[in-house]
Amino acid sequence: MSDDQRSTYEQNLSFIKANVERLQRGEVSIDELETLTAQMNQAFKFCEDRLAKTRLAVAETMKQSAPAAEC
Repeated sequence: MSDDQRSTYEQNLSFIKANVERLQRGEVSIDELETLTAQMNQAFKFCEDRLAKTRLAVAETMKQSAPAAEC
């Protein structure tokens, strides 16, 4: 799956997990490591950004739906 095809949080998370497992099993060659590291970094940043945006959206929704405090 190329970077362009990983357009969701779940796809990027799955990519990261699968490649961490490959690294742990010693299945990544030194020749592949640099490229894989860059791809995993992109996937991590995607997930981090998506989580940050979701947190903000939830906080904004909660703020808007909270009843006004009575004086």
